[in-house]
Amino acid sequence: MSADQDLYSERYEKLNDRQKEAVNHIYGPVMVIAGPGTGKTEVLSMRIASLLQSDAQVQPHEILCLTYTDEATNSMRKRLLQIIGTAAHKVNIHTFHSFCNSVIQANSSYFSERNLELVSDLEKTELLYKMIEDLPKGHPLRKLSGKIYFDSGKLNRLFDMMKREYLTPQSISDAIDVYLKSLPEREEYIYKRNGKGYQKGDLKQTLIDEEKRKMEDTRAAAFLFADYEKRMKAAGRYDFNDMVIWVLEAFGSNPALLQSYQERFQFILVDEFQDTNGAQNELINYLTSYWEDPNIFVVGDDDQGVYEFQGARIRNIIDFYQRYQESIKIIVLPHNYRSSQAILDKAMGTIGNNQQRLINQLHELELDKNIIAASDRFLNGKETIVPIVKSYQNILQEEADLILQIEQLQKKGIALSDVAI
Repeated sequence: MSADQDLYSERYEKLNDRQKEAVNHIYGPVMVIAGPGTGKTEVLSMRIASLLQSDAQVQPHEILCLTYTDEATNSMRKRLLQIIGTAAHKVNIHTFHSFCNSVIQANSSYFSERNLELVSDLEKTELLYKMIEDLPKGHPLRKLSGKIYFDSGKLNRLFDMMKREYLTPQSISDAIDVYLKSLPEREEYIYKRNGKGYQKGDLKQTLIDEEKRKMEDTRAAAFLFADYEKRMKAAGRYDFNDMVIWVLEAFGSNPALLQSYQERFQFILVDEFQDTNGAQNELINYLTSYWEDPNIFVVGDDDQGVYEFQGARIRNIIDFYQRYQESIKIIVLPHNYRSSQAILDKAMGTIGNNQQRLINQLHELELDKNIIAASDRFLNGKETIVPIVKSYQNILQEEADLILQIEQLQKKGIALSDVAI
C-alpha cells in the first residue's frame, strides 16, 4: 500500500458512519444535507479520493468540483494534496466563475466576440446614468426634475438579478401579470374590519394602485435590459455574471461543445449547493443533462442559505430532489465537531421557526436535522447560554455599545481573537 493510500485509510477511519456512507456511494445522484460544522469539506475531499481509488477507475481529470468561493477552492485543493498527493493538481476544482472562464479561454472560436474588459463600478454607474438621460419622454423611469438618477441603483440591482437568475424581460413581465392578478385575493389588500368609508372585505384600492404602479415601473425597467447589454458591449465591457451567461448560451446553441464537457466530466461535485443561483443551477443542469441518473454529488444545507441576497435559492435543493427522486441517495450529517450542545440547541431552536426549511417543504422525506455535538471536548459541557436582545435608537448607539463591551472584555483579560461580532 502506498503512502497516499495509508493516509487515505487513516483519515477514512476517522469518519463517522454517515460520512463514510456519503464517501462510499459512488454512482448516481447524491444529496448530502450537511449542517454547520459536520465536516462537509472533509467529506467532499474524501469522496474525491475514494473515486480515484475505487474499482470505477476514475481519472483525476474526469472529476469536476464546483465551489462557491476562491477560499473554498484553495482549501479543497490543499486538503486533497494532503490525502492523495500530486494527483490533486489534476482534479478540476473551480468556482462557478473560474470554470466558465476556463471554458471561454479554451474555446475561443465560440467566444470570438468576447474580447472585453471587466467593467468597473464607476463605468457601470456612468453607463446607467447615460441610459436614464436617453430615456424617451413619457417613460415611467424618466424624471424631468429632482433626482433624475434616483433609479440607477434599482436598475443595477435588477439587471444583476436577471443575470444571476437567468431571467428574460418577458419572464419578469409574465410573473408581474400573475402577481398583479392575485392582489385582490391577498389578505394584506383586504380590510379585516369596518371603518370610516369602507367595510370588512373591501379592497384597499389605494394600496393596490400603488403596488401596480411599482410593478409597472419594474416591468419597464426589465425591458431596458437589452439596451443595457448593447451599451455594455459597445463599451467593450462585461461583469462576472456575464461569463456564466455566455457559457450557458454557448452550451445551448452548440451541442458539440456541450457534449464534449459532458463526456469529459464523469463525476461532478457541488459544494454549498444552497448558495447556487438560477444561472449556476442551469449550468449544472446542462452538464448533467446527458444522463438520466448522472453521477452528481451535491452538498448543502437549507439552514445556511447565506447568499439569498445574491440570488441563491433554497428552491434549487427542492428541485434537485424532485428531479432525481426515483434514484437519489439522501444523507444527513448530524454530527457537529465545532460547537457545544448548548449552542447547537439554541441555534436549532431559532432556525426551527423557519417554515421554508426542507423538513417543512418535503414532509415525505421525514428528515431528522437535529444537530448533535460530537467533538470530545464538548461532550461533557455544562455551560448555559443566556440570550440578550438589545434595542438601539440608531446605528451609532449600537456601534458605540459594541465597542464598549469589547473594551470591557479586553480589560478582563479576554483575548480579542475570542470575540465574535
